[in-house]
Amino acid sequence: MASDTPANRAPLEEDRGLVFAVILDGKGGGTQVGWDEIRAWRPEAGALWYHVNVNSEHVTSWILGRGGLTEPTASAMLSRESRPRVFHGSKGFVAILRGINLNPGRDIEDMVSLHMWSDGLKLISVRQEKLRTTRDIYEETIAGAGPGTIPDLFVTLIARLTDRIGLVVVDYDDKLDELEEMIETADSSELRRDLGDLRQELVGIRRFIAPQREALNRLLQDPPQWLDEHHLLQLREIGDRSQRHLEEIDAARERALVLKDDVANRLNETMNRNMYVVSIVAAIFLPLSFVTGLLGINVGGMPGVEDGEAFWLTCAALVFLLGVEIAIFRWLRWL
Repeated sequence: MASDTPANRAPLEEDRGLVFAVILDGKGGGTQVGWDEIRAWRPEAGALWYHVNVNSEHVTSWILGRGGLTEPTASAMLSRESRPRVFHGSKGFVAILRGINLNPGRDIEDMVSLHMWSDGLKLISVRQEKLRTTRDIYEETIAGAGPGTIPDLFVTLIARLTDRIGLVVVDYDDKLDELEEMIETADSSELRRDLGDLRQELVGIRRFIAPQREALNRLLQDPPQWLDEHHLLQLREIGDRSQRHLEEIDAARERALVLKDDVANRLNETMNRNMYVVSIVAAIFLPLSFVTGLLGINVGGMPGVEDGEAFWLTCAALVFLLGVEIAIFRWLRWL
């Protein structure tokens, strides 16, 4: 009946923590399945991949009870600790990696963890938040253009996580280019704030990429037996890309720091120039203010009080004094 098909069961299964599940056909395609097929699965049915949400109580009980994992491995798969690492379990291999967070309202540097366990025949992936990478690969598999085997799937997942990080790194370079072009025209305070925010994002994303690179290096040093030489070559290339991403992030951080210092220097130069102008104006008017203040004292004996021409003579004397001051400042090269 139509109501029993996996596609029709998908909303109910996802409510129970199953995001999706597929049995690979070995040719790049696969068949969507649900919890019933997962429970009845045998290796001869084909390679199985199921992706679950750790926030579901059903998933927690399944992983701990009937998932086929040992207790330490199951605890690692369900752990909220998301520091990237890899290790061998007694029944399979565990890889805990991080992917770019593209969820609405979330910062990119708040990376999403992906916990994977595989024995070469079955792969279990666990996430806490939505991760676009797994969904993309699943949709490609349903369309017949995905990985054919569990080792292929394992390597593809790692490669896609790394590639998305690379796209974000390129975006940071573009942002720095835009900010660099704005140095001459944009408000310095706002520009400094933008550069500071960008550096904080770079620090946040590097905090996860550095241990992820170390995890990939460890994977290459002690890989699971079900990965062949071709897969190891692919992982080596992925590790090299991860190292380049880390170096590019470090370079972007240094570039952002240099730009921020440049903006700060320009701001200081503007402030110093303004203070210089104020100082020159004050220096020019200080003697004039002294003379006018002296002539304005209200005591007897002030010269010119009864002379109608004294005011104009005083103005001429002030203009002459101003000219002398300007000449002296030019001679001293203050103007």
